[in-house]
Amino acid sequence: MSTMSTLAELEFLLVSNDYATLTAVSGGVKKYGAKLGLVPTAEAARDYLERKKIDGVFVDMQVPGMLGLIEAVRKGSSNGKAAIFAVVQNAGETTATLNAGANFVLRTPLSAEGVALHITISKDIMLRERRRFFRHAVNLAVTLKDGQGEQRGRILNLSEGGMAVRTVKGLKQWTVIEFALELALGVDLSGKGQVAWTSSEGMAGILFQTLHGMGRGYLGAWLAGREQLSRKTEENENPV
Repeated sequence: MSTMSTLAELEFLLVSNDYATLTAVSGGVKKYGAKLGLVPTAEAARDYLERKKIDGVFVDMQVPGMLGLIEAVRKGSSNGKAAIFAVVQNAGETTATLNAGANFVLRTPLSAEGVALHITISKDIMLRERRRFFRHAVNLAVTLKDGQGEQRGRILNLSEGGMAVRTVKGLKQWTVIEFALELALGVDLSGKGQVAWTSSEGMAGILFQTLHGMGRGYLGAWLAGREQLSRKTEENENPV
């Protein structure tokens, strides 16, 4: 698997309303063929980050509320480990920005080359985290139990960190639910999770809080097997 193809899977968010910053960041991200979302305010960024799993966030410190946003990302469950690149105008902002939880500080004026270099430096952190959250498409039955009762649903994708499910009765965001499923013949997985997001189509994302018994080991082994399979398929399709 070449570095280029793995970096192309990454997703970034830029929080800025400055044209020069947007041009440099989108130029740097495009060098890898990665995806970039753009929002102009802290509020829009929080909303975006609640709904999506992001690998890296570029934060323009000229936008109001950015220190608070960095702290919120670090405390959040789904994007807590995202790489945070803070864009500052003067060196005096560096310490506070790093203390809030930024991984890197970039000085303006930015260049696409400088942005690309920072992505390269941080790629190992981002790709390792992406593997941990890599969601394998599945079609498995699951039983879900919350305060409203019990229902059956389907798991659409599964990772070490959580799963996306489709249910008939919608789940409420932030509620804690119990789940049980059969991962493979005779391998049962059960535990507790929190509903991290919901959609109008009856889908919901559940972050695992606890997996009972040997659950974590079983899931890790199962996912590693799936990853090897998909890598073999990819190598057969794209021989070097």
